[in-house]
Amino acid sequence: MDLPIFPRFISVFLAASLALPLSGSSLVLVSGEQASAADLAVIAAQPLGEGEAFRPVSAAALNSAASRLRLALTPLDSLLARSPSGANWKAYLDWPALTAQAAAGKNADFATLRRLRDLLNAEESGLEMHQFAATRRAVSAYTEAAEAAQMPEAPALYKTRLEKIAAALAVGAAAGTTDALQPLGPLLAKLEESSQAPTAVARVRGAINRPNLYLDVDEALLATAVNRAVDQTAAINDVVLGTRIRGMGHTEGVVLLDFVPSLDRAVVDLSFDATNYSNTSGSSGPVTVCSSGVTKLDARKRILVDSQQVLSLPVEAHAKASTTTTGMSIKSKFGKKVIQKIATRKISEMRPQAEAVAGQKAQERVRREFDSQISEPIAKAASDYQTKFRRPLLERGWYPEMLQMSTSDSRLSVVARKSLSDQIAAFTPPPAVDPDAVLAIRVHETLVNNAAEISLGGRTITQADVEKMAKERGGKLHESLTSEPDQPPWSITFARSKPIELDADDSRAKVTLRGSKYTSGEREFPAMDVWVAYRIEPAAGKIRLIRDGEVQIYPPGFVPGGAEKLTIAQTSLRGILKKRLGKVFQEVVDIEPLELQDKLAPAGPLPIEQFVAQKDGWVAVGWRKRDATATLAESALPIEPLLAMVREH
Repeated sequence: MDLPIFPRFISVFLAASLALPLSGSSLVLVSGEQASAADLAVIAAQPLGEGEAFRPVSAAALNSAASRLRLALTPLDSLLARSPSGANWKAYLDWPALTAQAAAGKNADFATLRRLRDLLNAEESGLEMHQFAATRRAVSAYTEAAEAAQMPEAPALYKTRLEKIAAALAVGAAAGTTDALQPLGPLLAKLEESSQAPTAVARVRGAINRPNLYLDVDEALLATAVNRAVDQTAAINDVVLGTRIRGMGHTEGVVLLDFVPSLDRAVVDLSFDATNYSNTSGSSGPVTVCSSGVTKLDARKRILVDSQQVLSLPVEAHAKASTTTTGMSIKSKFGKKVIQKIATRKISEMRPQAEAVAGQKAQERVRREFDSQISEPIAKAASDYQTKFRRPLLERGWYPEMLQMSTSDSRLSVVARKSLSDQIAAFTPPPAVDPDAVLAIRVHETLVNNAAEISLGGRTITQADVEKMAKERGGKLHESLTSEPDQPPWSITFARSKPIELDADDSRAKVTLRGSKYTSGEREFPAMDVWVAYRIEPAAGKIRLIRDGEVQIYPPGFVPGGAEKLTIAQTSLRGILKKRLGKVFQEVVDIEPLELQDKLAPAGPLPIEQFVAQKDGWVAVGWRKRDATATLAESALPIEPLLAMVREH
């Protein structure tokens, strides 16, 4: 099976930004943010908040919080304006009070803000949508600032929060696990929202907000979609310095993808390098001259990709022609020797000019035709980058808070961090990439958990929703997620916090699904957590996942074997879920070679080379190139018209 480990924004990034006219690779860049991050144990050993006493919240801070709320209300207002239930939602949210507080600034009423925050935090279907979630966060931040400005107990609460942060740091540094550090996210967010302890917050953030995604792709892998040999023969018919030239030309060369070293963006050159060999004849008066020619051709288009856009620079083209006279014939009854002598001298005198003219013509043709062949694919890539990558992620709140790209001579690197103000990210560097891997992804569990909380927290997913998504993607719904003809459809409402959680350990990974409510037809069931763990084991040149025991299904906080007993409803739900999910989480999963799509398909399938899970939350997966030796195929670019024009020099 294909590993379901690629976050959506990575797969779309590869398709949209690096599928340029090709369908793009990676020394990991250590960002300044990561390089300056202090070690967690060092931070935990130092006094926290020293020299940073509680300080009153300024009017400017309150006005800023109100401004952020107004910004959050704009997309929510647009959503409600086009929704049939928009008026009902505005009544529920007490829209007049909400907009009044957003305009209040330093005169905010924290009691009203608390009430509005509670409305947004309620278990109402729909509040999980990104626009509501953004407003909820803005209201919470504004409430925190207003409380710190107006509540007498705010200084004591500040001290308590510092103590809790210090305790979580000590536990986290000793345990070396993400779970021990989870309390830090909300605590740090509250300090930031109330404008407290900026130095302490920055120090702790530096240790627990490192990038949580690294993508590495070797140039050789992506070049398989572009690199092509050119071997073409075509007729030549041209006029040079007033003389008609006819003959045949043979062009040999390559189209190549080439990465250019760059620290702050991905830089890609798409180049056409070739040599045209020609045998021609030209007549002027009674003289016919036969020549052989060699023209060096070069065209290059530079493409720049960063976190904002795909750009391209004008095509640079060069051509240099050289010719040699191979024969001469003279159609004249008289003075052949004199004519030959004069013609030989004229040819020698005019050769530099003729070669320059031929080279200029070839250069312009190469530039024009190369640009015309690749401009449309590049424009499409730039458009797809916005419509299929950036815009959807921004609209859903999934866009990384940090996204950085770079290229070396042979690799492109994508480094990203996804973590909102009340979430944490990685707190250690990632594992090393296997040197034999041509494609590698290193994901910290916080990326999965943070994204899941943003997209699934509080959301209700029905069987119909899953079937629709499967149909839209052209896939087939897993049998465990369908209902028997006589069985009612199901639904799950995910928990607001940690709806899906990845917990990595040494050579082991655990996945937990938390549902706050389940339904089967008209029947409604209470909250239930489902978790399963897999061991990562090598097996006969492959890697397989071995399920560690049975799928575990229990209510939140339930201790198996303890004094508490399951209710009849809980027992019934356990039976339903075990029947369905036992088929999803197979006992043994063989990791099959990775199938590549479209123009990258010839490079695959890629055997898995590396699958590592670590206690600190990192999971690293790498694929090596297939064992068969790749060869240059026919050109993937539509360069026939280009070559035809080049040969006519």
